Formats: sequence, structure tokens, C-alpha cells
Amino acid sequence: MIVFRVLVSFFFISINFIGSWTVFFTGASCLQIMEFAVPEAVKMGEDHQLICQYQLSSAETLYFLRWYKDGNEFFRYMPKETPAHRVYNVSGVRIKTQSSSSTNVLLTNVDAATSGLYRCEVSAEAPGFETADREAQFHVIEGPKGYPFVTVSKGVVDESTVNETIIANCSGMEATPAPQLSWSLASIPIPTEKEFVTHSVQNGIIDSLRLKRTSSTLRLPMYWIASFIEKLERTRRLSDFIQGHFIVIPLRCTSHILGLFEESDTSDIRVLRHLSSTTSPAVPGNRVAVKLAKPSPNSSAAGANTRHGAFTNGSSSIARILDLTLMGIVLTSSTWFAHHC
Repeated sequence: MIVFRVLVSFFFISINFIGSWTVFFTGASCLQIMEFAVPEAVKMGEDHQLICQYQLSSAETLYFLRWYKDGNEFFRYMPKETPAHRVYNVSGVRIKTQSSSSTNVLLTNVDAATSGLYRCEVSAEAPGFETADREAQFHVIEGPKGYPFVTVSKGVVDESTVNETIIANCSGMEATPAPQLSWSLASIPIPTEKEFVTHSVQNGIIDSLRLKRTSSTLRLPMYWIASFIEKLERTRRLSDFIQGHFIVIPLRCTSHILGLFEESDTSDIRVLRHLSSTTSPAVPGNRVAVKLAKPSPNSSAAGANTRHGAFTNGSSSIARILDLTLMGIVLTSSTWFAHHC
């Protein structure tokens, strides 16, 4: 029994010791990357800095820092070696060594071949050899050349033609990577569902070997446009687009490249409105027909329901009130004189 208790006690002591050592060993490493900066998009020919700022615990020292492009190492920093910097040949990567250190690398004269996935890897010395890494995509934009251009199948449409569909086409700028296109109507984004918009990417016309061109086709059914006009009316914006008998709505195509370049082109869609002959003159921003009041069958030839007739009836009432008031004054005066005489 005594031997059994000793074995059990030793077992639990061992478990506690191993658990404590594991917690201690795990908590001992503080290696982490504090700041990581790789530009998403830059212009061709520029210089740009890649940043990988790390933090070690007081008990750790740096073993190495490495930079990779698409899995290929192009820069290494090892403080215990001489020289501490090492640069490896990788396509599209040009480094200014004297401006690079254990926390940053300066890329010079970037071009299309510089684009890729960049990764920073940091490792601590023995005994832990803890490692941390971060990665991000780096794009170098070539171009852009040209401008977006919008064409519309029909510039004027009738609001009563419910089965018609307006088709618009937009060709964007040429660049690498291929530009992205988006549509808006009256500055309100149009849904990007395939029911409305389709995109395609082709080789550029200006530079077919290196640049890409994006085209977009937009389909707007008249029922959708009518619903859009009703929304403008509900938000009291419709009056901004009324020109005579037309509602003129600007259709815009915007070509943009990773938030760095943006150009747009606009074409107007003119919607013809129909107003009934029994309606009042059109009020800007109001497409609802307001019917004129029909005269009452009992109205007199003099026009008792008109503004003039109403004023005449009111005048007669006032005259009768004045007559009764004067009559009361006269009777009161007569009574007073009869009493005092």
C-alpha cells in the first residue's frame, strides 16, 4: 500500500512538473511581427520600401530575417555573419543594399516582373528557434493608357415602352493588371449581377503584348429604369434630372486599377414622360397627374364654386351681420330715449 501511494504521488508530481515546464517554455517566446508593410499597388519605375518590424523577448536574439518573392529567397539578414546582408538574384527584384536593414528592404526601379507574393520570415536563436512570418501581394501597374468610353444602344426611350431594354457598352483603360469597371446611374451604383452586367478581358489595342483591356456590357430593362425613377421620386431627387418633358439620367462607367488610377465616361439616358391633357401643368419632381376639380352640377352660371363666387357669398354674409347690428343699435337707442323722456 505504501509503495502504491508513493507511485501515485510520483505520477502526479511528474504530471505537474511536465505541465509547468510546458507552460513556462511556451510563454518564454515573445517573437512576433509588430509591423508588416507591403504596398498593394505602385507605379512602374518607382522605389518602394518593404517593412518587417519584429519583437523578441529579453532572453532571445535574432537568428535570421529572410524575404521571399513567390517562394524564392532574395534577401537575408543574419547578424552573426559577415557581411550580415545577403542578396540573391530573383527576377524583377532589385535591392538597394545600403538602404536595407534587419527590418526593411528597399526595392528600386520596380516593373511588371516585380509583382508577386512577398513574404517576411523571422527566426530566433537556439534553443527555441521560434519563427514568425507574414505575406502580402505586391502589384506594379504598367500603364494605364487610353480612357474609358461609353456607348448606349438608345439614348431616348419612352416610359410607356415596358418591354424595351437599354444596352450600354464600356471599354476601359489598358493596363497591367487589367482595369476593373463599374457602373452607376445618377451616381447610384448599379447591381453587378450577371442579369445586368457582364465583363470580359482582352489584350490591349494600344499595346497588345503587355497590356490588358476590360470591356463591360450593361443591360437595363425599362421596368428596372421605371422602378429606379420611382426611387428618385421618393427621395425627392427627381427634380434634379427633369428637363422639359424628359427625365435625363447620367449613366457612368468608371475604370479603376487597385485604387491607384481612376477614369470615367458618361452618357445620358433620356426618358420621355407622358402627361394627360386633363392634368395641371407639370411640377418639377412630381410625375403624379393632378386632375382639375370638376364644376358642381348645382353651380350657378355666375360660378358659385369659383374663388370670385366664394368671395361674393362671403361679402353678402358680412353685410347681413352689419344690418342686424345697426338695427339692434337703433332699437336700443329708441328704448333709452322713451324711458328718459
